[in-house]
Amino acid sequence: MNLFLWTFTIQCSRCPHSGGNAQQLVQRGLAKVVLTLRSTEPAPDTITTLWKDGFLNRIDLDPLRKNDTERLLSQALAGPVAPATAAELWNLTRGNVLFLRHLVCQERDAGRLVSDVGTWRWSGEPVVSPTLAKLITGQLGSLTDDTAEVLDYLAIGEPIDGTVLEALTSPHAVKEVHSRGLIDMTRENGDIAVRLSHPLYGEVRRSTGNLLQLRRLRGRLATALSTRADPTPAALLRRALLRLESDLPPDLGLYLAATATALRLHDAPLALRFADAGHISDSGFQGAMLHYWVLNNVGRAQDAFTLLEALDQNALTLEEQRRLSVMRVGTLCWSLGDPERARQELAIAKVAPYNHKSSELAAFEALLESVQGRPDHAIAAGNVVFQTAPSDMAFVLTSCALVIAHGYSGNAAKVFPLTKRASALVATSSDASALEYGIVYFHIEAMFIAGYLQAAEQVMTQFVEYAANTPGTIGLFVSLLHSYVDLSQGHLNAALEVLNRADREFRTTTYDRSAVVSCRVYLILALSHRGDGKRAAELVRDLDTLNPYGFLRSACTLAKAWAAAAQQMIAEAIRLARKAAAIAADRGHFGQELLCLQAASQFGDHTTAHRLNELTGLVDGPRVHAVALHANGLTSVDGEKLAEASRRYEEIGDIVAATDASAQAGTLFREQQHHGSALTAIERARTLAGTHRGLNTPALRQAGETTPLTRRQREIVALVSQGFTNKEIAERLGVSIRTVEGHRYHARLR
Repeated sequence: MNLFLWTFTIQCSRCPHSGGNAQQLVQRGLAKVVLTLRSTEPAPDTITTLWKDGFLNRIDLDPLRKNDTERLLSQALAGPVAPATAAELWNLTRGNVLFLRHLVCQERDAGRLVSDVGTWRWSGEPVVSPTLAKLITGQLGSLTDDTAEVLDYLAIGEPIDGTVLEALTSPHAVKEVHSRGLIDMTRENGDIAVRLSHPLYGEVRRSTGNLLQLRRLRGRLATALSTRADPTPAALLRRALLRLESDLPPDLGLYLAATATALRLHDAPLALRFADAGHISDSGFQGAMLHYWVLNNVGRAQDAFTLLEALDQNALTLEEQRRLSVMRVGTLCWSLGDPERARQELAIAKVAPYNHKSSELAAFEALLESVQGRPDHAIAAGNVVFQTAPSDMAFVLTSCALVIAHGYSGNAAKVFPLTKRASALVATSSDASALEYGIVYFHIEAMFIAGYLQAAEQVMTQFVEYAANTPGTIGLFVSLLHSYVDLSQGHLNAALEVLNRADREFRTTTYDRSAVVSCRVYLILALSHRGDGKRAAELVRDLDTLNPYGFLRSACTLAKAWAAAAQQMIAEAIRLARKAAAIAADRGHFGQELLCLQAASQFGDHTTAHRLNELTGLVDGPRVHAVALHANGLTSVDGEKLAEASRRYEEIGDIVAATDASAQAGTLFREQQHHGSALTAIERARTLAGTHRGLNTPALRQAGETTPLTRRQREIVALVSQGFTNKEIAERLGVSIRTVEGHRYHARLR
């Protein structure tokens, strides 16, 4: 048996002897041979003969598809790769394995492709290394000045209309590069659109070209395109960007239009480039307002507020002064996280003569009532705004206020019509577009509270489809939406992957303080659900300082309860969950109260049934009935009710609660000596937890105990595992050292 496998790579097909040795090996049967040849190279006649005469089988390998690329990357990097990273690498390499290998190696060595919380992510712009540039340049082959210019125009501005490209270069040069397979031509809307046949060709031409020459080419292309109407917003942005990076003088009108367009498309970093380059804040009030929104959207709220304060009010019209008042109140309320100062600013603004009957200021009054946790006042103020034919901006602001108020109060049915019209308005307004995330976020939260998790996921998916890959802070908010849905469904690893990154990045921005607080709350919940009590406890320490809003106080207290539960401080967890429920009830946030009492039940509280039965008449949706059944099962010591509550939780999509209720049913059945039912319920809990890896709640841990412990013993076990001494445990729990020693003995902790 021949044990040799010879691999040949035919590198020089122009050599008359190329492939001759391989031909002899194959025809004489001296070895098993694998021949590889790049598709861009013609095969020598001697090699062609081998597969034509049947000595070798020819296999044409297509470029890798997107999903193949993701699988290959995961194997090569020995870990999962973020879908966005895999997509970016595929878009650049288009399935070329050779290019992919070089790019991955260089980006990993440069520290731009890194493992973030166990998942590989790529950040930054691609940099073509000399090795990769040489490889791609070799594939481009020899270029004349004319053909090189064709590639350079496409590198800086593809796609380019075929007639424009021929006018800038020459028909002969365009035909030459097309015949060599270096460019592609497609018909789009009746025109011929020309693109480079591979994205890395453009990367190489830009990185190795003469910078001054490329600036001149950008100017010539921008000038040629300016004689034609921009068919799409993307075409306008491309023309503006070409001018921005060319040798042409600034065009203020173009930069103003491009700033507004980029902002409307949620590309705040690009909008900032146009705004800064055109000094648009010096062009008048409209330019200043546009610049303000851009700064806000890139997380520079303090700079945005400074811009507002620098405006000369004496030079403004009454309408402009009115808008300035609105912007100041809004920045203080949301971006800078100072609702009390916003209320003071609002009181001053309302008495100014130019703000008489301002619907926007009236809308902010409703919003401030809502974020401070006064839903009844917010709803009353909002209804007044709706009766006054409000502007689009005022309608969206008021809708946001009422979505918060109704959602937290548990009136989900009143949320849906508000969000439908508000979402339609933000799609056509540069000012209101900045509020789109808030509308979507609070809409999803209202549906989650009610128990419509599938509908919440649909809303999130629709928003993500067009906003997930946008740069700037909006991408963070989209990630936060995604993690919220993942967390509610028990996908802890996926949620933590996003929340850890978002929490780090939010610390460097000042865009929306409520999102910063919510991100921290979700991160604590995800860590607690996984049983990471130590890190959860670290994150709750500054939560009250971080949160300036009354409507989030209950959520922050509930996060503390979950952190305590993760440390097995069950009595403290129940106390905090009840406190969070009381805070919510005092504000009329009955939906939020429901979530707090649900958590208390998950911790094992037997006292919540009466109030939850009352809430079934106050809160919309299926969740309240599942939670009430859960609480009644605990109060009546009825394992069957707990098992049924688990099934109802699963139906609405709350897998964490479903797991806990089933685990509690199993523990109860075991205590009642119903061993078959206990095994069934505990196995169901384990199955649910296993489907969503990483789940590790107190109820699940208790169900898994071979020797059941009392609540106090569990608390002591948890503290011992964290390294606390007997004295420290006694001080923390308010008991004697002898009591701690006794519990440790009975729990077999020597």
